[in-house]
Amino acid sequence: MNTNEVFHAYERRFAKVMSEIPVRKPWLEKDREKIISATKKCLGIKDEWIPEIKAETLRTVKGEGFSIDFIKFESWKSTVGTAHIYKPEIPAGEKAPLVILCCGHGANGKLCPGYQAMARRLAKQGAMVIVPDNIGQGERVPMGHSGPVIPFACGMSVQGLIVMETLAWLEWAKKNPLVDKSRLAAIGNSGGGTLTMFLAALGKGLSAISSSGYPNTFEFIARKEKKHCHCNILPGIVGRLEMWELYGVFAPNKLMLFQGLEDSLFPADIFYSTARKVKSVYEEMNAAGAFCFEVMPGKHPWNNDKRFLISSFLAEALKLRPSENLEKDDKCLMGEEEKCLEKWPENALSADDIARNLSGLNPPDSLKLSDVYPPNPMPEEISQVSSRGDTMQILAQFECFLSDGKKII
Repeated sequence: MNTNEVFHAYERRFAKVMSEIPVRKPWLEKDREKIISATKKCLGIKDEWIPEIKAETLRTVKGEGFSIDFIKFESWKSTVGTAHIYKPEIPAGEKAPLVILCCGHGANGKLCPGYQAMARRLAKQGAMVIVPDNIGQGERVPMGHSGPVIPFACGMSVQGLIVMETLAWLEWAKKNPLVDKSRLAAIGNSGGGTLTMFLAALGKGLSAISSSGYPNTFEFIARKEKKHCHCNILPGIVGRLEMWELYGVFAPNKLMLFQGLEDSLFPADIFYSTARKVKSVYEEMNAAGAFCFEVMPGKHPWNNDKRFLISSFLAEALKLRPSENLEKDDKCLMGEEEKCLEKWPENALSADDIARNLSGLNPPDSLKLSDVYPPNPMPEEISQVSSRGDTMQILAQFECFLSDGKKII
């Protein structure tokens, strides 16, 4: 087969597995359990691999009505992380609700202006906000994020590592004496929308989620003929799960999905279809009022109107002070030089190291994704058909999304 014929073969494979996708009813407990189990399998998550966060405050800066702790943390042994924790002024003896702000691919991770503005707004409304740098993002770039292959060779995924570490932050929040664990939420856009979707299925104890810039279908993402960031590659998920099921598991808790009308990454038509399916789950559970969705003017990133939408949603869901549709903090935002660590520790583990340690496997560093997920069928001659990525990488991504997963020892 030539390269174009292989692409045609994959189109047929995608169509076949989607025609055979299991029919599940997320409002039934037995089906919810199947969705959760399948999600863990696709991501390569094991409960015993979820770490425990050990956080250390390095310094604190004061804002207007809140403070920001600069945090160095350890999740798995020798796995170094950085985060900001925004703390509102809390009257003595009271506890604050807490929001995990899940970063996407905004420049500089937690220091991305949009994330800072969102966190400041929520802190002024009375919420504590955790903004961790994900593995390989923000100050943690040396760990690797967009291209690690070893996690896949070990039967895991980059996204699975990120999800497990975020679940550890959720457990940290539940144990924090300053936090009202009955009022816990997670919000995120784009890559943060991916993470909040998985938290909807796996994040026990969350009472509210806002997920944006991502809700559509796994099939649509998998079939994109481009090089994906490796956090977006989800082994074996196409034909086994769809996004609406993961969001549906969160019912009857409060959930808001939205995206920008001009978002070029995800069609509004697919978003509406996914939202309809999620809504049907909430209706089956007599909780229609707990779910809302919206397509609003704007492109992919959060803007002021989107931040106002989120803060208004959380004001009701977490009983916060009302939100103001104003940006007064822009001049006060921290610059990219405001890091937690002066220098990244030389002995800190990478994403590849974490995968090796957890799995006990030791794949070679030289692996490409196509070595772990060789295309099937394999082109007799490889031609470069896209300006957005190497052909073998794209075909390996297809294979990964369709595969049951492989391990290389």
